[in-house]
Amino acid sequence: MSKKKLTGIKEIARLSGVSIATVSRALNGNKTVNPALSSKVLQVAESLGYQPSPAARYMRSSKSGLLGIVVPKLTMSYFSDIVNGAINKADEYGQLIIVGTVEGDSIAEQTFLNKLSHYMIDGLIYCPVAAGPHLTEMAILKHLPLVIAGRRKMIKGISHVSTNDEKAGYMATRYLLNLGRTKIAFFAGFWKTPPFSSYSEMIKSIDSKFSGSYSSMDRLHGYKRALKEINIDLNENKLVFSEFDADSGYTSSRELFSRLDAIDAIIVPNCLVAQGVLKFFSEQRISIPHDISLVSMDDLNIGELLKTPTTSIIHDMYHVGVEAVVQLNRILEKKDPRDSMIDVKLHIRQSTSQK
Repeated sequence: MSKKKLTGIKEIARLSGVSIATVSRALNGNKTVNPALSSKVLQVAESLGYQPSPAARYMRSSKSGLLGIVVPKLTMSYFSDIVNGAINKADEYGQLIIVGTVEGDSIAEQTFLNKLSHYMIDGLIYCPVAAGPHLTEMAILKHLPLVIAGRRKMIKGISHVSTNDEKAGYMATRYLLNLGRTKIAFFAGFWKTPPFSSYSEMIKSIDSKFSGSYSSMDRLHGYKRALKEINIDLNENKLVFSEFDADSGYTSSRELFSRLDAIDAIIVPNCLVAQGVLKFFSEQRISIPHDISLVSMDDLNIGELLKTPTTSIIHDMYHVGVEAVVQLNRILEKKDPRDSMIDVKLHIRQSTSQK
């Protein structure tokens, strides 16, 4: 009999001196198997060149070992870090991940999710572009184990893994206030069209249940709280909508500057937007950090590389990806879903200075 025909679970069990059930659990990464025994089984399986059949695995457990993950834009490290963390953690569970990116487009997002619903995946990690009632109407989100990553409290009863964006907004604002900067502008980042028709409408939504649907709203809440502590009212003339790229940083800076409203600091969504801000104010012969200090709400691993290295809030998105897989596997193990929030920290560079 050929080696290939012998290479099955029965042969692994015989050579390992354990039961077929123990081999099956070890190969599937079941934590109940003694680590030393599990290691022995895996070594024997590797020596035999054993490759488990996905179809057989599905027939045995009704699980394919495949997870899906959908992100708005894979070229941004904010999301690619989530994907990398998820892929590496899923590998520990013996799972593979199908990755989809929708380029920040809510229509493309719905189309991809509907396509994904036809694949044999065990669960989904979802980093939404969109928000609103239609999320709960999508068929795939009704029948599939789901974890939402990067957002907070979007769908009741669903596990969410997020970073502490309210703290991030507060920390950035508090730091600028401590530098003597009291005229702080805030760029509210959204994919393409903002979900608000005006800045006053956005202000009214800060304390609503809707706020958790967008990281920018949580950050704005922290910004408002820090200002309130020193009796500064939130002023809509200091608010600007932007997207998440350098071009929007440039055009949003131009809009802000045209208002002729005094500012001495700016908080932006990420370091790509910061790049556009730096370009605009350089053209206006306005110094960053001396005339205007700049803080980025997300570093994107490029803050140190900008013309003026940018003070940034650091979000551990890799950890978000890892935790999302952990929570998804909790759900697959029939455990109650729970939320996780990853902490943030401030990294001070040359884009900020004492006034």
